[in-house]
Amino acid sequence: MPGAARPATCVAMPFATRCAAALLAATLACAPPPAVAHADNLPRLGDAAGDELSPAMERKVGESIVREMRRRGEIHDDPEVSDYLNDFAAPLTAGAAAGGFAFEFFLVRDGTLNAFALPGGFIGVHSGLVVAAQSESELASVLAHEIGHVTQRHIARMLARERQASVTMLAALVLAALAARSNPQAAAGVASLGGSVAQQQMLGFSRDAEREADRVGLEILREAGYDSNGMVSFFGRLQQAGRLYESSAPDYLRTHPVTSERIADIQARIGEQRYRQRADSLEFALVRAKLRALADPGPEGLRRERAVFERRLAERTIDERAGWFGLATVAAAARDWERARAALREVRRRLPAGHPFVEALAARVELGAGDPAAAQRLADDALARFPASRALARLRGEVLLARRDHAAAVPFLEGALELRRSDPELWRLLSQAHAGLGDAARAHRAVAEQYVLLGAVPAAIEQLRLAQRTGQLDFHTASRVDARLRGLEADWRAEEAERRAQRR
Repeated sequence: MPGAARPATCVAMPFATRCAAALLAATLACAPPPAVAHADNLPRLGDAAGDELSPAMERKVGESIVREMRRRGEIHDDPEVSDYLNDFAAPLTAGAAAGGFAFEFFLVRDGTLNAFALPGGFIGVHSGLVVAAQSESELASVLAHEIGHVTQRHIARMLARERQASVTMLAALVLAALAARSNPQAAAGVASLGGSVAQQQMLGFSRDAEREADRVGLEILREAGYDSNGMVSFFGRLQQAGRLYESSAPDYLRTHPVTSERIADIQARIGEQRYRQRADSLEFALVRAKLRALADPGPEGLRRERAVFERRLAERTIDERAGWFGLATVAAAARDWERARAALREVRRRLPAGHPFVEALAARVELGAGDPAAAQRLADDALARFPASRALARLRGEVLLARRDHAAAVPFLEGALELRRSDPELWRLLSQAHAGLGDAARAHRAVAEQYVLLGAVPAAIEQLRLAQRTGQLDFHTASRVDARLRGLEADWRAEEAERRAQRR
């Protein structure tokens, strides 16, 4: 499978990610609002046509797109950052303004300032956005805007124009339209789908929809206790960035700028709201430091980031815990284990109670340095203190495999999967553990589940068939494998039939 998307400008960012930023965005660079009309008088646009596409179908379309992004390696699999984003967003999605929708936030490793909503409540967040946010209120303001697009069914409104389309066809139409927006030469791809929607109708939200997403986003911020002025400050900074790009700006910034009128409109809605000071979490500082440290993992990029962290620590312009954690992350990425250990000692001096991010990095340093026994001691101790950490659970599985303790790895990973069945990496580790015990059937079965989660259904089907051929399955397990295989084959046949109909 392709590797994770590397940091890049919008022009060089990965294809599907660049596409997603261009259309469904609900990006930071959205269509400008009219200079008149107060936001509170806006109609609920989602009410007008959203019901033409059921929430269940909208969700399935989003799942299909996310699976394709995962298959291409364009969703970055970092459990610490992903869990932070979803935990951080939980208060935003819990209030009445969020409408009871199910949301899932995922990370795209890309240095541009962007976030985008997909159908069904899937929201992608670029690493560059997290690094650029100067407070959690600013980050919350962007996510709240994207949530607003989902709750008002703006995406469903666009997709509902294709009333006769299947889930597969809608997902393909969205991806093709995204490609056309990002690459005009790909516009023919939309026509080849047989879709009846004109390209300009498909691309982008209306001005009123953007203003409505702002309005709903501000209400979400208020309910969750964040400072609404974070939306003004962040959008203002984005507007400045758009001016700096000038003629070389990415298409979505040039054609859909964040205008002064829109910012003024947000300020008018905030009105006399009382300023809410909300302290940023330690996790926010550590996540930003980690993403900054790994923005360019090449030797020159790591040297550059090391110098930045050292300078900011000397100038005292960064939280010392985050600064030393960033230095430890840079050193570990450069495989400079002694420097990483020294930086981690500085972090621990300032965090005597410990933190799962820090302990996971410490264990990974020992594993990388060739001392799996020390890594296991650290992982065991950290998991006892921080049992909810998905990163630590993965790491302990890796350590047990590195020590060839497959007999201990299997029950540990099976227990971890009882709580985290949607984690493909845990399934991969379980497959390796079974293989280490010579249990090829269960190894194939575990890797099949990994492939399903990564969107590679044909490969998953083949793995289940291989499991059947081993002759190692007991009656109960064989029955479960048979049922799983029949279900996947039926789903795949249905998708293939939809694709054939789509090509006709």
